Amino acid sequence: MADKNAPGAIPVVTTPDYEAMVIGAHPDDDDFGAGATSALWAKQGKKIVWVVMTDGTEGSDIPNLVDTEFMLTREQEQRMACELLGVQKVEFLRFPDGHLTNSEAARKAIVRLIRQYRPRVVITHDPSQHVYAPDPDEKPNDTGYYNHADHRATGTIVLDALYPGSGNPRSYRELLLEGMQPYKVHELYLFFSDQINTYIDVSETIDLKGKGLQCHITQFGPQSEIAERVREHAAEVAKEAKEKKGLDMQYAESFRRIKFFVPPQEESKIDVPEVQQ
Repeated sequence: MADKNAPGAIPVVTTPDYEAMVIGAHPDDDDFGAGATSALWAKQGKKIVWVVMTDGTEGSDIPNLVDTEFMLTREQEQRMACELLGVQKVEFLRFPDGHLTNSEAARKAIVRLIRQYRPRVVITHDPSQHVYAPDPDEKPNDTGYYNHADHRATGTIVLDALYPGSGNPRSYRELLLEGMQPYKVHELYLFFSDQINTYIDVSETIDLKGKGLQCHITQFGPQSEIAERVREHAAEVAKEAKEKKGLDMQYAESFRRIKFFVPPQEESKIDVPEVQQ
């Protein structure tokens, strides 16, 4: 640990500007992971920014699509969803879909955005999840599925950008010349995790989440039932919240929530409850 009072030391900024930065691997991942929570916080007047890591060009079964045209179409779908949800900003990093790695360029890109927007909360994929699968004895007709490599890479990139990159004055010193001061994120939320500890009541915004996902026509088609599937899943999450935490909700989104910084004025307060309003 460095001497923060040494001559020439640069203080790390801890005052947030945005409430949340949601970082997903592909267009529509932010929608699935935290669409309703983002809409809820936006309705409360909080600033939200979404980040999409890849260009999304492998998200089709049509081999002869022109990559650039398909990328721009997917980005426009994502912009439409963000506008509907009230998400103020969306950033597209355009790393190659299906080939995302925890590279220096990827980490620096996330450090830059974290320092630029200064989110209180960062929300992203849980990089530890490799396979999602039900117990075959309990649900013999259900199948498991792989967690996309880009999802896992995104989670790892974000964690490595959070520490030490975004808050270390000696990491990416060239960003200081651009006015990007080191910044410490307060909390990390991981979606689609098997270590859930936080449930957010999204009953008033679950319909917005469904409508946002319907904007992604290249993924679900114009007559998709995705909105109903989203409601069914959110109802199951709410049921889980009742069973595990005794929380009464109609629809919920769930996360693994991790604290990294508690502002001094909050240190003596009672811990924040599981449901974030």
